[in-house]
Amino acid sequence: MPRPDARRLTNQTPPPGTTLFLIGMRVTNPLRVRAWLSVFLAMPRMLFHLRRHTDAGMLTYRLYVGSSLMVLSYWRSPEDLRRFAADADAPHLPAWRWFNKRFADTNSVGIWHETYVIGDHETISSGMPPWGLAEAVGAEPIGRGSATAAARLARCPV
Repeated sequence: MPRPDARRLTNQTPPPGTTLFLIGMRVTNPLRVRAWLSVFLAMPRMLFHLRRHTDAGMLTYRLYVGSSLMVLSYWRSPEDLRRFAADADAPHLPAWRWFNKRFADTNSVGIWHETYVIGDHETISSGMPPWGLAEAVGAEPIGRGSATAAARLARCPV
């Protein structure tokens, strides 16, 4: 008998403005441990703050480790993301100012980010709980009208 979380799912239609934010850091000079370790330790403080303050607008996130450390996060809107980034009482703005003053353009540690407001998209997860966008906005079983990638893309609001 299949487990309940083993069924095929797709995301519910995300509210307009749902935003995907990717941010990462890359060690560009391994010998500058203080620089990259300080930047690395700033991210958990931000994520902890956002988990405690759900009103800030982050819906969910995942941390990935590879050639660049990366956080993938979903937000209610780009405005929520910008508001958090500019909030002097939240951990991002002081950390950003500190980074720019100490390490920007020093070739010690690199940071990058990308922001996408979700439009045309399609998702599927099978044999696991909802992931990514389906986790952020809700999942629904795949069925009539959502069985193929083309059908799921056709459901996207224009």
